[in-house]
Amino acid sequence: MLSRAERIVTGIVLLVVSVIILYPLATLISAGLEPMSIGAIGISFRHALSFQSFSYAWSVGDFRTYLWNTVIVTVAVVFISAVISLLTAFGISVLRPHGSRVLLYVAILGFMLPTEALIVPWYYQMNSMNFLNTYWAMILPQAAQSVAFGTFWMVTAFASLPRTLSEAASLDGASQWNLLWKVLTPNLAPAIKTMTALVFLWTWNSFLLPLVMESSNSRYTVTIGLSSFQGSHFGNYSALAAGSLLTALPVVVVYLFAQRSFISGMFAGSVVE
Repeated sequence: MLSRAERIVTGIVLLVVSVIILYPLATLISAGLEPMSIGAIGISFRHALSFQSFSYAWSVGDFRTYLWNTVIVTVAVVFISAVISLLTAFGISVLRPHGSRVLLYVAILGFMLPTEALIVPWYYQMNSMNFLNTYWAMILPQAAQSVAFGTFWMVTAFASLPRTLSEAASLDGASQWNLLWKVLTPNLAPAIKTMTALVFLWTWNSFLLPLVMESSNSRYTVTIGLSSFQGSHFGNYSALAAGSLLTALPVVVVYLFAQRSFISGMFAGSVVE
């Protein structure tokens, strides 16, 4: 039990941290809702709220195209990486074929390497496959890196399940396919949701890979689109704030809906039988 003084200190620390985190967001919202002719910086709300900046960023800034491109890339990466990671982790943790541990070490090495170290080989590989300036050039490298992370994540999650669960299902005559999808996967739902949420956040916020792989404005993602929009509207603070909010909003929504699974999934594998 915390003493009264400890609770007070904890409350003060949490309040200070909350202010530090929320103040930039409040500033961004305030600037985005200001009339474009004002372009104020800071929290004011002294003028009538206006959505003109959002309309401008959506149509003139072409954020509707950027958001759609990002949705295509992100959904594809999340789906591909989730399915392959789950199948690979099942093979390593349950089936355990010869060389499975080596595959796990390769996966660990794969997600430890930074994008900056891989971007040049990826560029030449995508160029040799004629994938440059296509969605695939942004999807495949990010899916590969996400599979490496997802495999390690799901192997840890599989390790948290009791072995008796798999043994009982096998004794009942369950096939390997049913064992994976009907017995083990439902018990790993928090870990799977956390993995997909993390991959979603990383893919949505990716900047370097789309910048190198894509040169057509019609397939820019939101991070590249926001950078381009900032360059041409440097003094238009309201429009820039609106574009930033449009870029960040999907990430905030996903986190709010997945926060419980995110927290519980972070502890998946912390206790191993």
